[in-house]
Amino acid sequence: MLALRSSQAGSLRHISVRMFVLVIAAIVGSAVVGRAQGPARGRIDPPRDETLEISAKHNLEVARWYMTKRKAFEGARDRLQEIIDSYPEFSRMDEVLFLMGEAHFKLDMVEKAAGYYQKMLKDYPDSEFAKKARARLDELKIDQKKGQP
Repeated sequence: MLALRSSQAGSLRHISVRMFVLVIAAIVGSAVVGRAQGPARGRIDPPRDETLEISAKHNLEVARWYMTKRKAFEGARDRLQEIIDSYPEFSRMDEVLFLMGEAHFKLDMVEKAAGYYQKMLKDYPDSEFAKKARARLDELKIDQKKGQP
């Protein structure tokens, strides 16, 4: 009976040691995995309000539709202004600013159009709309730094 207890104790110690080794391996392994990912690259965007993001995307789609299908530039401008006023952290703000410039351009409000193009270029220099905004400013003969015609 005493021999049985001794073997059980040894087995128990063996299980405890094994469990300890597994826990240590898990801790070390998670630290290695964390470092394997490396440092964060690029800009880390803040979390966005999902409801506002959906609403802003809808307004952006409506504004695009107004501009392309109906040529209703005032309606598009109003939708875009609503996005700017209600959700300035919108993920597509570069497009909103560019389209605001386009809407004002189509409404012959050249000074305002230039202001929106310049703001888009200043805030989002790497935007997919940057080239178009620069071209529009060149077309308007606006100095991109001074904002003067």
